[in-house]
Amino acid sequence: MPFSYLIGSNKMNIQKEQLKKALETVKPGLAGKEIIEQSTSFAFMGGRVVTYNDEISISHPVEGLNLTGAIWAEELYQLLSKLKREEIEVEITDTEVILSAGKMKAGLILQSEIKLPLDEIGEISKWKSLPENFSEAVQFVASSCSSDMSRAILTCVHIVSNQCEASDAYQIAQFQFSSGLPSKTNLLIPASSIREVIKINPTKIATGSGWVHFKNEAGTVLSCRVFEDEFPDTGEHMEVEGTELTFPKTITEILDRASVFSKQAVSTDETITITLANNRMKIAGKSDSGWFEEEANIKFSAESTSFMITPSLFRNILNRSNSCVLGSSKVKFSGENWDFMALLKE
Repeated sequence: MPFSYLIGSNKMNIQKEQLKKALETVKPGLAGKEIIEQSTSFAFMGGRVVTYNDEISISHPVEGLNLTGAIWAEELYQLLSKLKREEIEVEITDTEVILSAGKMKAGLILQSEIKLPLDEIGEISKWKSLPENFSEAVQFVASSCSSDMSRAILTCVHIVSNQCEASDAYQIAQFQFSSGLPSKTNLLIPASSIREVIKINPTKIATGSGWVHFKNEAGTVLSCRVFEDEFPDTGEHMEVEGTELTFPKTITEILDRASVFSKQAVSTDETITITLANNRMKIAGKSDSGWFEEEANIKFSAESTSFMITPSLFRNILNRSNSCVLGSSKVKFSGENWDFMALLKE
């Protein structure tokens, strides 16, 4: 058992690594600054640890820890990380949680009243199974989301019953689900939240008012806000006619080298430029620390043309297909259950 009570006392023994793992699971739900009270704290309630930052909320079971209240996250997590003993004694008072391990003893302030606005997340409806390829699908399209909040809808992944899609107005990615979600599913989830959803490897989904909820086999629940808007119709933009082009086998090695010079704080902000001209292909990348260019032979004799793409997405595409259709203004890659289109640079 991960936790065991000391009979007749408000003390218990806990396994450090199991508690630390639970805290690591919910850490992405912490806020960087406490604009909302307790949003930089771990809240313990109903046998779970909960975090909330107004965009997402994450909870995970901590079976056997009889604790209700909030503890500042940074101090608790850092202390657990620095303890060498596997078993820790926990004593709970009205105002403190006292941790003891060997000769070490530390008291952490306990806020007995949980003030996080968890009520606004609402009640979770009946859980429904997600398609087996849900995480794969949303990860693929999320790289095409915009980071420009002036067009907030394009910072979201659009999820409907049979597919997901994303666009930044220059590129569009679509991925078909292996099985359908409920027919009325129409969700706009920020890409920043989707990246956290993927991390928990969800198997279930439940919708609510203004929020959507995901759950995995370990009992982790991640709730995230959804946008209330209508995603643009992308269907007509996916029609591309032109010449089929096959990329050389060496492109993945070149891409790995180019990625070194495209690094940004957020991976979706990283871009490389692919230029085609005179039977040559050039991959170019640029970052704050330098730049990179490398050429390779390719069967392409038309006028010079180029497009930009996120390195991680391009690598994902190339793992599925090394050919594309090059039109007069667009390039399109396709597979059995996915499509990607990018506008050519003028």
